Amino acid sequence: MNYPQRIVCLTEETTKTLYAIGAKDRIVGISGFTVRPERARKEKPKVSAFTSARIGGILDLEPDLVLGFAR
Repeated sequence: MNYPQRIVCLTEETTKTLYAIGAKDRIVGISGFTVRPERARKEKPKVSAFTSARIGGILDLEPDLVLGFAR
């Protein structure tokens, strides 16, 4: 089975979870609202805000999985 290797996290929760399970190297982009883990803000490009995203910026990262949320 092939698992996603290039993940964009559009919420802090998904970023925190991937860092916690040791999958931080798979994250290629994060939300600009991510503050935890603190090092994610330094290590990963920010490609979205709470209600908007830079679609072109996300596509440029060539993700094979984008994790978001719905209300």
